[in-house]
Amino acid sequence: MIGKLEEERPVTRVAAEFGINKSVVSRAWKAFQTTDTDVRKVGGGRPRTTTAEDDRYITLQTKRGRRQSASAIAQQRGDKCRGLLWPDAFTKGAYSPAVLNAASR
Repeated sequence: MIGKLEEERPVTRVAAEFGINKSVVSRAWKAFQTTDTDVRKVGGGRPRTTTAEDDRYITLQTKRGRRQSASAIAQQRGDKCRGLLWPDAFTKGAYSPAVLNAASR
């Protein structure tokens, strides 16, 4: 994408070629011009504290006991999971993929 823009092709045409919004191309081009690199920084978020196994356990327990509180799940798994889930996330029996995805991050 950057190469096409360096060839002085219009942003709208490059966006159309890639099938993406022109604002995405424009932001990428602006970032490239500012930093002189097209490599995106990796790992800028909060470090993980649970393993994939912990995430599977939390998800499984939530599906099994929908009225089980987040603190109860954390106590079953040990100190490793303590504080990772919101206190009232699962207490009302509300299983939603959004909540589970948030809990597994």
